[in-house]
Amino acid sequence: MPLSNNNSKNYSLVGFSKNDQIDGLDSFARNLEKHFFSKVLVRNISKIPGQINLVIELTCNFKLNEALTHLKKEIWGNFSSKKHSFAGELRQLQSLNSLAIEVEELSIFLKDTSIIINSIYNQSIPEQLKNIFNELENSFVTIVKSTNEVPYEIYVPVYEQNDFSYEKIKDKNFEPSNNPAQEYFAYWGLYFYSEEDAMVYDLRNKTLIDGTLHMLNR
Repeated sequence: MPLSNNNSKNYSLVGFSKNDQIDGLDSFARNLEKHFFSKVLVRNISKIPGQINLVIELTCNFKLNEALTHLKKEIWGNFSSKKHSFAGELRQLQSLNSLAIEVEELSIFLKDTSIIINSIYNQSIPEQLKNIFNELENSFVTIVKSTNEVPYEIYVPVYEQNDFSYEKIKDKNFEPSNNPAQEYFAYWGLYFYSEEDAMVYDLRNKTLIDGTLHMLNR
């Protein structure tokens, strides 16, 4: 449940130099901490002059099913607020700075799983985060019923290599979308303690597929 923010600092900033001069970064981290009941770590991994690429880690002291329950009750993530949602907080941070700010990766560490979301186009994570969580809520029961366990890692999204279950995908009449956002809702990578290799979750068909994974940015 919510962490007490009155007497402790539950966020860390890593990889920022004095030359970065990112206005509002402390407030951004504190607000994420509050909205997601989490400890927050914000890393700067940018190697591009004039741009900040963030990797954000949220550590929450509850399980995935509890997170989804809080999400459904609109008490986790603050997505109902345009101004103070994840996207709203990032827009506010951007408005205070002339440097371009992009979220390269968002990792959410829960007690029973880790959710790693990679950027696939400019501002894709803040734009699609609520939709990704909604899809996770819709898929949770299917995944658990299919495997009798919660995956300990969830990667969003993954892409198929040439040898990745091609016949299985072809048989499902898979057609690539011209909308890059749809890449988030095609395939996810799932790791289970009971399986030696990763599984691929086909969101369109709500099925699990064995196959070699190509993790985005990995």
